[in-house]
Amino acid sequence: MHVVLILWSVFAAWRWGDWKHWQKYHTTMLFIALSSAMYDVLVNDGAYYLWRYTGNSYVSEEIASLLYTVIAFPATALLFLSNYPEEAGKRVWHIVKYVAIYVFLEIIGLYLGTISHAHSWNMWWSTAFNLTMFSVLRLHYQKPLAAYLLSFVIASYLMFHFHVSLWDSE
Repeated sequence: MHVVLILWSVFAAWRWGDWKHWQKYHTTMLFIALSSAMYDVLVNDGAYYLWRYTGNSYVSEEIASLLYTVIAFPATALLFLSNYPEEAGKRVWHIVKYVAIYVFLEIIGLYLGTISHAHSWNMWWSTAFNLTMFSVLRLHYQKPLAAYLLSFVIASYLMFHFHVSLWDSE
């Protein structure tokens, strides 16, 4: 499933993303990649994680995470931002559409065993996280400093709430 999703994200970004103006979205594409990498460093150790990708004989957990971080998430940011509607009434539905896609894919991943949850993380948390993530992506595009500050507050809360240690648990 990981390979299929990575390839689909490349195709979707190529087909529906605004590649002519990719520089406008570049910093937010890097922001989402940095955020994913920070999760991998802070939370995704072998003994303590909230969610993680499950590897198989084709792709290890680490490679799957790396591919999502450097390919799928930046492609999503490009798609999300370059198709963001001008009309205020359509903006909420745009965010909801992307949240629904991510939630749907995560449910499939849970069913197929390509992603797992732990330490009280569940689909409710994932849904709230995705709603926050897409909202913060738009905020980052408009006001990067505000998005960094808000992300720090949200990450701190989640680490406190889920008892994430800054030291390895192994």
